Amino acid sequence: MEKMRNKSIAERLAKTSYQNFNVAIYCPADVIKNITDFDDFDRRFKLVSNHVKIGRAYIECYRAMDWCEKEQILRVKEYFESKGIATSGGIMTCGDCTDGGWISLCYSKPEGRETLRKSVALNAEIFDEFIFDDFLFLNCRCEECVKQKGDRSWPQFRLDQKKEIAEEIIMKTAKEINPDVNVILKYPQWYEVFDEEGFDLKLEPELFDSIYTGTETRNPTYAQQHIPKYLSYFIMRYLESAAPGRNLGGWFDPYECTYSLTSYLEQCYLTLFAKPKEVTLFGLGVLVFDSEYRLFAPAVGELFAEVDEYLGKLGDPRGVAAYRPAYARGEDNIHNYLGMCGIPFEAYITYPEKEKVIFLCEGAADDADIVSRMKKSMLEGASMIVTSGFVRKLGDAFGEFVNVKYSSRKAIVNEYAVSKNSGVTVGGKYTGAEPVMIPQLDYCTNDIWELAAGYGTDNNFPIVLRCKYGEGSISIITIPDSLGDIYHYPVPVLNVIRSLFSKEIPVTIEGPAQVQLFAYQKSQANGNENDNDEINNSSNSIDHVIVRSDLPYAESFTLKLSDRVKTVKDIVKGIELPIVEGKITLQLAPCVNYVFELK
Repeated sequence: MEKMRNKSIAERLAKTSYQNFNVAIYCPADVIKNITDFDDFDRRFKLVSNHVKIGRAYIECYRAMDWCEKEQILRVKEYFESKGIATSGGIMTCGDCTDGGWISLCYSKPEGRETLRKSVALNAEIFDEFIFDDFLFLNCRCEECVKQKGDRSWPQFRLDQKKEIAEEIIMKTAKEINPDVNVILKYPQWYEVFDEEGFDLKLEPELFDSIYTGTETRNPTYAQQHIPKYLSYFIMRYLESAAPGRNLGGWFDPYECTYSLTSYLEQCYLTLFAKPKEVTLFGLGVLVFDSEYRLFAPAVGELFAEVDEYLGKLGDPRGVAAYRPAYARGEDNIHNYLGMCGIPFEAYITYPEKEKVIFLCEGAADDADIVSRMKKSMLEGASMIVTSGFVRKLGDAFGEFVNVKYSSRKAIVNEYAVSKNSGVTVGGKYTGAEPVMIPQLDYCTNDIWELAAGYGTDNNFPIVLRCKYGEGSISIITIPDSLGDIYHYPVPVLNVIRSLFSKEIPVTIEGPAQVQLFAYQKSQANGNENDNDEINNSSNSIDHVIVRSDLPYAESFTLKLSDRVKTVKDIVKGIELPIVEGKITLQLAPCVNYVFELK
């Protein structure tokens, strides 16, 4: 693990309210400024504290033009500390949002910069640690911002401005007042467009003392952020790769989850499955004062107790190496759509040159050195798996590996074939759940082999292609135009896709989409468990998995096991499962976690 930058970080990691993690609650400024009767507040706070072991409270001083005065912050701080709850500060750098949408402070104007400086100074005076809510983004397009941007793109202007305010206002102000203060930058969940709004996942983890992760997913269909639920896990691992050992926790809220309490709890489950050091509940106002969310605290409290019983037995998260450079764009959230098809990923912000199975989506083609990196990996025996979007973005350079091109033509497919002889022939006719529009890939027959196809009229179109390269191989998965339509591929096609990823994973899901698989290995004895360059991500080291179905009905699934797995034990129920011809058949209930030990 990367050496901690100051004593306060190391100390806070040593204290947890549960055996395997700490739980915090975030307290917005507009809520705490109105706490006048502390006896009444104590009674209300028990709606949370009677169910959840709260170990930390983040007390906010500023939110959207609303300030909480120092004296009130100190009173609330004293209240929590009298309960044995550690306290940290908080800032939500949002401007006046009365005109609709969230508007960031304008740092092109003196008043915005002064609001930021003042809020930082107030926190550094009171606390040894404070966190920025994930609104430290930049989306102002006022006349002054347009002028200062000049000929730069909006992303470049915002990255430049964010770096300047981080160094000259935030960190300089905080460290002058309190040299040992731990300044935490919380990143939002929309990592696919970070640089567009000033979040620099490459530079900022080095500017700030530590980082935090937003893991909110809500409803992928009806919420405006349309994020597959696997993101609550994937983004935790991705940001851990950006700041090893200094990604202090995951944060989620109950908004847009009243349609299903399970949707709220799933955010928490998947956050915890990523093995964070802390989980933060947002927030004090909704969980204590809003009757719409009264059931959320008791439910999440039971969840914490449940997961704490087995989380410590699981070891460290592992999965197929998924490389996504810091400023990548393209095929937004494809990792999470595939994660919802039962493929476990371990995210990397730097190229995972030691891994033997590596997944590259369209965004990975933004790495200028990706061709040479891939070539070296495959010459050393690695299996590369890429998407049709990666082929499109790499263009002619993809010809180094095989002559496959992304054409301008589309096809609508609903019937499919698969190959049982490595692509020499394809056969069968499997119907998908819905018609799917896919790009047509042009390829040279007998130079690369079709493992799965969608039927057309007197034709078929590749869904999975694969060929050898050096000592390794390269596979191409055709991604539908609407990424979520990958769920509509029939089970035999999904199984072909999953098999590409299974070389280093001892368990492969066989069944429909919308089931998740999480893999773990024993913690590394050398203390480098969070150093992605040192991971031994082989199937022989993975000894626990979690299986979870997101289907709204019970469904039968098969777990295909590698030869080295001789026994599978359900560690929650304490029973051993029968293995028949290297497989286990399960009836998975909706949204239930099945935790298995592999030997």
